[in-house]
Amino acid sequence: MAIERIFFREDNFVLTVIYGRLTNAEIGEHVIQMNREYAACSALVELADCRYLHDISALSSDGLMISAGMEKGQLRTAGSKGAIVVANDVVFGLARVYAAIAAQSRIDSRVYRDLDEAVDWLGMGHLKQAIHTEAEARNV
Repeated sequence: MAIERIFFREDNFVLTVIYGRLTNAEIGEHVIQMNREYAACSALVELADCRYLHDISALSSDGLMISAGMEKGQLRTAGSKGAIVVANDVVFGLARVYAAIAAQSRIDSRVYRDLDEAVDWLGMGHLKQAIHTEAEARNV
């Protein structure tokens, strides 16, 4: 799977780094795992760093809408914010599909092209260096 998660427990924040190739099945499994692993966490702040995602040939809008819809009704998303960071136009379009559905479960969900802007919007500026370090370590 091209997805890795780093949990910053003290900040109730999860950084997800998505890289390489991603399929509808993998993103669906990721949401299922998030729902299971963070079932007891309320208002979990989430950042998906998709800047290193290069192959989306096995992703579809329908698949992303289904996966995003699985966040609905979860304690982890209620009262939370989520951000997705992307590096190109094609991934931006797909990320907006996901964010639009995910926003129905959260306070808001947005797509960014700049990691620092996303981190600041999420209120995690104090973790900026750690987020950069973790994300870059997974740039494969």
